Amino acid sequence: MTTHALAGIGLFLTGAALSQAVAFGIAAWREARRERQIDDTLGPPAPDPSDNTQ
Repeated sequence: MTTHALAGIGLFLTGAALSQAVAFGIAAWREARRERQIDDTLGPPAPDPSDNTQ
């Protein structure tokens, strides 16, 4: 392989990894936003009845 081919593969893989990291970040942000909207609408979740530590 030539240097140009290796550089191209490296740039492709770096771009793919960056795109995936951005996609995961957006997904996490949307999930947190959705949970916040649910909490704003319904209030905080009820305490777990199986948690008997008092």
